Amino acid sequence: METTLKWPTTDIELSELLGKDGTYKFDATWDEYWELLSEVEYNADYYNHQIIATMSYEADIHSQLAVKFTLIFASAFKERANFRLFNSNRPVFIEDCAEKENGVFISDGMVITLPSQMYEYQLGMSAETTPIVLVEILSKSTRSYDYGTKLPCYKNIPSLQQIIYVEQNKCEIVVLERKAINRWEETTYTNPEDTFEINGQKVSLESIYQNIV
Repeated sequence: METTLKWPTTDIELSELLGKDGTYKFDATWDEYWELLSEVEYNADYYNHQIIATMSYEADIHSQLAVKFTLIFASAFKERANFRLFNSNRPVFIEDCAEKENGVFISDGMVITLPSQMYEYQLGMSAETTPIVLVEILSKSTRSYDYGTKLPCYKNIPSLQQIIYVEQNKCEIVVLERKAINRWEETTYTNPEDTFEINGQKVSLESIYQNIV
């Protein structure tokens, strides 16, 4: 596909363009978004007719927390024949995300049930449509984007049951759980001895943040 749209291709090029919210946004079509994904080394979402680019680089604490949740998911969803786990490289497709337009977002961790239901843009390029758990590891720069843009869209995913927001530099986790189609319960945990459940398994903040903060 021929296009006149120009974009940064590397993390270094992108770093010079990032705004205060840790993103670089530019207008693009749906086709141009998928074309970009095949060409660049950084992460990119698509929302409200814009490509939203974020650095693929992970800080040390961010990486450690992402690994912790991979291990927690592996334990909580032991019946791997029924579930599949993903890290931050797998996109989620959300239908009618903004003004009846489709959106795509990349979280920091995800659990889906099998058989997988995917949106396929073209052969070899697809996104998940039915996550049951999503994790976002917050940073100072991307917090407003994670809560302000991503969260309302995440809540529109019919299959989603739990959204977990994880602070990097202090012991704090916010868990949103779906109680009805349009009703979510939000709980903030700040004490190391606090626990919450993932698929019926209790997880303590101490076990998550041990040797990290």
